[in-house]
Amino acid sequence: MTTPVHNVSWERLPDMPVAKWEPASLVIDDKLYVLGGYEDNIVSSRRVDVFDPTDGSWTQIQDCPSRISHVDLVGGDAGFWFAGGMKDKPDRPTKDHIVSEVWHFNLELDRYTAAPLLPGPRAGGALARIDDQLHYVSGLMKDRDTDSPDHFVFDLAMWRSTGSAEWSRAAPIPTPRNQHSVAVLNSQIYIIGGQFNHDSQQLDQSMVDVYDPETDRWSEGPSLPVAHSHSEGATFVHEDRIWMIGGHSTPEGGKKGFCGNVVTLREGQEWEVTCHLPKPISSPAAKVIKDQLYVAGGWDGRVENDVWIMSPEVWTTCVQSL
Repeated sequence: MTTPVHNVSWERLPDMPVAKWEPASLVIDDKLYVLGGYEDNIVSSRRVDVFDPTDGSWTQIQDCPSRISHVDLVGGDAGFWFAGGMKDKPDRPTKDHIVSEVWHFNLELDRYTAAPLLPGPRAGGALARIDDQLHYVSGLMKDRDTDSPDHFVFDLAMWRSTGSAEWSRAAPIPTPRNQHSVAVLNSQIYIIGGQFNHDSQQLDQSMVDVYDPETDRWSEGPSLPVAHSHSEGATFVHEDRIWMIGGHSTPEGGKKGFCGNVVTLREGQEWEVTCHLPKPISSPAAKVIKDQLYVAGGWDGRVENDVWIMSPEVWTTCVQSL
């Protein structure tokens, strides 16, 4: 999985305002939203910053209700949704705690609204949207180490009309795990890679599970060539193709390390290493906007005086011909 199909040239842009590791990310109106994650010394962040590729500017918008990481963002209802996560880590030795909170941020009103809680605390699970339903799949339970098989569904149409919708249950994922990537391709949910456990061990996985909401069934998707995790904020669909950027990977018989690959998948095909990143990086924010791939932040292993230093770097390359 080291030989890329394409060789690309990367351009380094001005740094992001605050370096982030494991943030959530989303594109709305051709702008990249980067939410939460960890700042230097693995301190949880409340910041939400917006990158505008037309002029390279960053704008800070209203902070999250609390310091949060290990969440996904999905768009809709004039803003975005996030659910669960690890909350309030003030310094490196302290462990953040897993919550069941669900939030929507309305960009037009500049307002966060709390929605009904998940049925239990979860973090590092997958949040996806198909039509008017939010799906939350797997992730860590309250003890920060047990992987949940649960699959929760929230009816947004009912929430909008009555304000009293609750989470229901759908078919559980066959193999629970956490810090997997998620993508919705042709109205099916792909749960990609991930790891077993968190605090006791972190064992990367290569499996891919695909959920069909029409049948409420899971099927086996094409496995990754290498076990992989930590690309949640850097996985997305662009032109009917799943893209997964950087993260952690564990080659067979090898040790877990930073990943420097851009891997992609078209429906009905196998994964390919499309190109390499400028350097291996864990958990950046990454998306394609108008055929330009932007990769911001992450952690490249830097430690100074026992303080983990997150990367502020922003890189871009054109993917039109890839």
